[in-house]
Amino acid sequence: MKQTSILVLALLLLGGLAWTESGDEGSVLPLDLPSGHAVTDEEDDEDQSESIIFFGQEFEGQAFFFLLDKSGSMVGAKMASLKHELATSIQGLSRSSEFGMVAFSTGNLIYSPLPKKATASRKANAIAWVDALQPYGATFMLDGATALLPIASLSRKRHRVVIAVGDGLPNGPGADDTLQGILTANWENLPFNTILFGTQQAAIDFMSDLAAATGGSFSSNPD
Repeated sequence: MKQTSILVLALLLLGGLAWTESGDEGSVLPLDLPSGHAVTDEEDDEDQSESIIFFGQEFEGQAFFFLLDKSGSMVGAKMASLKHELATSIQGLSRSSEFGMVAFSTGNLIYSPLPKKATASRKANAIAWVDALQPYGATFMLDGATALLPIASLSRKRHRVVIAVGDGLPNGPGADDTLQGILTANWENLPFNTILFGTQQAAIDFMSDLAAATGGSFSSNPD
């Protein structure tokens, strides 16, 4: 009888090593189940680049930062076209991507000091911000670029691109100083993809030089 009691006690002790009670009354959970982390579809999407179409050009990335000319010369059809293209591109972003915007002229308008994830509510807010832009002032592109680049640097996305839109030569420092100033501020060597309204040769040279120096693309649209 004593030997039987010892055997039963030993079996109970061995069973206790393999199972423990959970917080729910009457249920037990195994202690030694594997606890590996499965990669979800959402996490996998975070690492994927996507493409947007902006003024007929395809841009691929995970985070998109727009440098926008809102100087007085953008009034009328050019600003209307810019607003339409931006709204379409922003609306097409997936929620895993990030974006940022700075509109420059005599002073900057900054959409947000931080990169924003492209959720539905933030895209709607961004489109409303774009729609409210009003052209005025001069073309201080260097000020706009040095405001945008720190925002882009805060993004944790690996594939970040800048898209710069303008309609002429920059004011303030001239074209050469503006180019050198942007290259100095762009310490992460992000590609500047430039889009020019107009056919002025000096402006074409400036915007194409900025794109070439950073590994970006250049395109132009007639006024």
